[in-house]
Amino acid sequence: MKEQYRQLYEQMLVEMDDCGKRHDTEKEQIECCFQTCERNWNALLELLNHRQFRSLHDEIWFFKTVKPAFTGMLEYYALVYKATLFHPESGSDLHEVRNFWEKELRHAEKFLRENEEIYQYFKTGNTEMDEVYFVRAARNATSTMQAYRSHTATNPFRASSSHDGLFAAILARDKYLNYVKSKIEDVESQSF
Repeated sequence: MKEQYRQLYEQMLVEMDDCGKRHDTEKEQIECCFQTCERNWNALLELLNHRQFRSLHDEIWFFKTVKPAFTGMLEYYALVYKATLFHPESGSDLHEVRNFWEKELRHAEKFLRENEEIYQYFKTGNTEMDEVYFVRAARNATSTMQAYRSHTATNPFRASSSHDGLFAAILARDKYLNYVKSKIEDVESQSF
């Protein structure tokens, strides 16, 4: 089963790369990538339909690694798409554009600061809390942590642990920080 997850994820990345080649505008590329992520997330759900995890280790691995990889990409492209919708019009004052991207940077950094403990858990690859964070809520009745629900979250399969949504959001924000920083660099290069 792990091989199927890996192949599906790699296929998704290839399809997303193709989005950049097939579409001229950034908005079209983002829409294509989001649709690709959503289609592959749904394909993953189909793979999981009516299947049980063979071990606690497999369940933790899925909710810590696989699910956040897919749903994190969905959330990342939702953030990028929102930014393209609200970005100042082309031809706007460079100061206004830079302010927009700096505000986006502050929002992403604020989210990561507010979730610093889990962000560090994610960044360092810790495992000591995995059974609490990444075992489905139904099996982990002792957990009092409220599950993070992103605006892109869908859970048609009894598929939530207390932290997989937060891990996805952290993956998305971490990737979004790099995107925003590159936009700020673009604006700075235009100011000279």
